[in-house]
Amino acid sequence: MNLAELDKKYQDVEPAKGGYQPLPDGKYLCRLEKAEVKRNKGNDGIHLALVLAVDEGSHKGRRIFHNRPINDNEKTLAWLKRDLLAIGYTDYLSRLPEVLPQCLGRLVKVELKTVTIPTTGQKAQIAYLDPVKGR
Repeated sequence: MNLAELDKKYQDVEPAKGGYQPLPDGKYLCRLEKAEVKRNKGNDGIHLALVLAVDEGSHKGRRIFHNRPINDNEKTLAWLKRDLLAIGYTDYLSRLPEVLPQCLGRLVKVELKTVTIPTTGQKAQIAYLDPVKGR
């Protein structure tokens, strides 16, 4: 495509308005779209990275990006285990990278809640994952 052909149209078009709006707090039925173990931005650890697509309702198709650190902290491991059980993962943690793809397509209940972080006073939206039974 010759970009010069778009010059007139580009000059006349108005810039897009708005931007990314997070999903409202609430409960969503989602489908696990992507799951992987990734290195964190500081490259000093790893985390579970999940992408969940809302499967029904007025927000169908919207995505929830959920990351969970993986380290030797017992509380962190407990939350990781909850997330993994919610997506149907029941194997050893050491097998996570190779077995995780088998969980793709699973239905997951996700509850989004906005909380205030006590140490900073900043607001953050937290995702709580639960398994879907009987569907």
